[in-house]
Amino acid sequence: MSKSPYFVDWAITGRCNLSCRHCRGFPGGELSTERARSLIAEMAELGPGWVLVEGGEPLLRKDLFELLGLMQQKRLEVHLITNGILLSPQILTSLKQLEVRVVISIDGATAVTHESIRGGASFKKVVEQARNCAQGGLLEAIDFTILKRNYTEIPAIFGLAASIGVPKITLIGLKPCQDYSGELLSPQEYCEAIKLTCQAAQETGVEFFFDEPYFWATVKELGLTAHLPASTAGIVISSTSACAFGEYLFIESTGEVKPCSFAPLVLGNVNEKPLGEIWSEMLVSPFLRQLKDPESRTGYCRSCQYLADCMGCRSRTFALTGDWFASDPVCPLQPR
Repeated sequence: MSKSPYFVDWAITGRCNLSCRHCRGFPGGELSTERARSLIAEMAELGPGWVLVEGGEPLLRKDLFELLGLMQQKRLEVHLITNGILLSPQILTSLKQLEVRVVISIDGATAVTHESIRGGASFKKVVEQARNCAQGGLLEAIDFTILKRNYTEIPAIFGLAASIGVPKITLIGLKPCQDYSGELLSPQEYCEAIKLTCQAAQETGVEFFFDEPYFWATVKELGLTAHLPASTAGIVISSTSACAFGEYLFIESTGEVKPCSFAPLVLGNVNEKPLGEIWSEMLVSPFLRQLKDPESRTGYCRSCQYLADCMGCRSRTFALTGDWFASDPVCPLQPR
């Protein structure tokens, strides 16, 4: 097969110990150990750039370290996203031995904000664990999901990252969730969030990746200064700035495979067919080929000079408009 997925994003379990406002919702259950082991072999055959292991909370899966060990044997680069609560010195030692890169989710620069977004979380504990992880040379990045209630804390989260010793922040645009329209930033707020991010990065020296396809277009249009981080952090795709829909694979905890972590579009199930077969079918899907064609866009996107470099977030656009081909409703560059 000539083309490999940029990465594979695997929700290794649907179980979680928190209740987050921006959770997209998870089906119950998880793949059997036997199927998970064979799936890892199938991932290795596909040759993705890396594997993102998440949940739920991945540390709740009983056979996690057995599976991470198999990924190491298969020479897969693994990034583990955790809410940090279950980390311990023993777990950190095991993760380091397995060469796993750790990403910890922190959604506020204060206890009030972080704990209001992540029900059941302890801000004090997650910062302490992030610091321990950083001191052990394991912490690759902080994940910060951008909501109405926390985007003004972007400068402070960069300051927190610098104090912890983490080299990078991944800022993730809010994707479809329960109170989506209530927590989603407006185009003007997204513009402000991008300005705050670029300024904070310059002031703190902390690198960042802003996971929105219109980020670089907005940076160019506003004359801002920004740089791609030196290394990946589980989400960063350096070779394209456009929406990565259909360029990677998301595997749900139940085995369903999707072209995006937030798409209501199922390509197949690994309990029914091999992952490589699902990927091959996706590559020749007429619908996905049409969706990835800039000429298929409607609305203001169609005449935007940055269209090919952006394409707009397809899952968000569909969630807000019901139309896969419409213009991204929260793009900061849309006509006022």
